[in-house]
Amino acid sequence: MSSYDSMKEKLDEIGIYNISTGSNISNELAACAEGLDGLFDSLETMTKEYYIETAEDYGITRREKFLGKERTEYSTEKRREMLKLLEQNMGGKCTTEAFSDILKSCGLSDFSFKESPTNYRLSININDVLTNEQKDIVKQRVDSEFPLHLSIGVVYSQ
Repeated sequence: MSSYDSMKEKLDEIGIYNISTGSNISNELAACAEGLDGLFDSLETMTKEYYIETAEDYGITRREKFLGKERTEYSTEKRREMLKLLEQNMGGKCTTEAFSDILKSCGLSDFSFKESPTNYRLSININDVLTNEQKDIVKQRVDSEFPLHLSIGVVYSQ
């Protein structure tokens, strides 16, 4: 139902207004409805862009810029997936599954871990083909997200 129809229906129920087509009241309602419909459309778009799951435009772009870099080289669905992983809190988990989520949030898909718990070492073997800029992003995320007590080595197979 449009804003005009909604307002007209509510005023008709009161019974003190005669809202006929072309009347002053009808024209005023139409003018108000024109502005309200635009506001409602904007609110609907803002609500959609607020949630990662439904965002399609600036909701994704602004989050990416806030978190470091816009990732236009990926599809919208991949960008959503990476943002969801990126915004999750590890919650103190020091597991390869948690580390895997961090790397997936960088856009990686082909990697493996080699653990040496007694020596506090973790080797990450990355088989994805990456540019130097993407490698820098991976290094930055590893340095900032992985626990400091681990000695971490990253090996690129390309």
